[in-house]
Amino acid sequence: MTWVKEFSRSASNLLKGQVLEGFQPLDFYHFFPLWYDLWIARISQAITKLDLESRHFNEIREILPPPSNMRAILMKLISSYHASHAENKEYYLKDYKLVANFFARLLKESCPDDPFALKSNPFQTKSEIDGLIKNIKWNKADIQYARKIGRLITAVGSFVHGLYNDLVTDLGWDAYGPYHLESKQIFLIRHFPNLRPKELWPKRYLASAKEIIIYTVYSGVELEISFVGCHTISHGLSPVEGMKKFAVSADKKPLDAITIDNLIDEFSFKATEIYKEIRQLDFEDLKSLVMKQECYQLKMLFDQAGIDWRPTDEMISRIKNKPLLRNIFPHGKLIKTTTEFEKIFGICEFEKSVLE
Repeated sequence: MTWVKEFSRSASNLLKGQVLEGFQPLDFYHFFPLWYDLWIARISQAITKLDLESRHFNEIREILPPPSNMRAILMKLISSYHASHAENKEYYLKDYKLVANFFARLLKESCPDDPFALKSNPFQTKSEIDGLIKNIKWNKADIQYARKIGRLITAVGSFVHGLYNDLVTDLGWDAYGPYHLESKQIFLIRHFPNLRPKELWPKRYLASAKEIIIYTVYSGVELEISFVGCHTISHGLSPVEGMKKFAVSADKKPLDAITIDNLIDEFSFKATEIYKEIRQLDFEDLKSLVMKQECYQLKMLFDQAGIDWRPTDEMISRIKNKPLLRNIFPHGKLIKTTTEFEKIFGICEFEKSVLE
């Protein structure tokens, strides 16, 4: 059995109870198949040029996006193959296979205990967690501070959704854990990297910090991560009630309460400004932005390979003045089971046609 069944169990949990039109600002699932095969071929070229198939995750982690982002790419890769025109499928089959297996292997190496985040996203080893717990400059959390951290998460998360839209969110927002401590408490790391993508947005929209990390320890709270880190689900006490201590850093420097308040205001304001800009875009500009956002995810990988990360002329030609595809994925349908998910997104087809 390939990794697809394990992947499918986790990915379906993300989409159960949702409808596709919930993703904004574009119907991604009917947009990506117009051009995704060309992007997959370029990723395959970069992997081959750098001989990355022979290298372990730890050797190349600095040129890769966060683990949740790699899972999201796998999801879009499989669904785009399912929706591709028949004449393209055979031509790019080897590229799809190479890229899919590459990211699946990296996830197994980077998060071996739960590679596809069925319930967790264990990106750090036990020794790494022990070191963090010991060396972090902790603040004691009360209800007021816990609410402040909640507002910060909401503000930065909203800003990230503007920078990268709903399906590239994970390039700017991941969460690692939950890690169970000997004290019967749990430790969660919320990671907001890539907050200054100057290649995508003018300087006035960018954050003052490139990276925000929020460390939290909870008691009486149960946390699960469903496929991607921004989908962290809590049970038991609320995170506000159960937070015992926290620490926040910006670009590796610890922050005090006043600075956190300033960041909340900054991210809230800039998120609003970005959303205003997106709403003003016409359809052609919106398609171009979404394609550029998607390609930007692997900029570091392409830079290392000496390949321009930006959309090619052929990719741009595929979408220029073209409507979105229609009636491939159902609108208005709530996905209830893993079997429904596999049928709708062509999971079994991908396993049989590409991986076997």
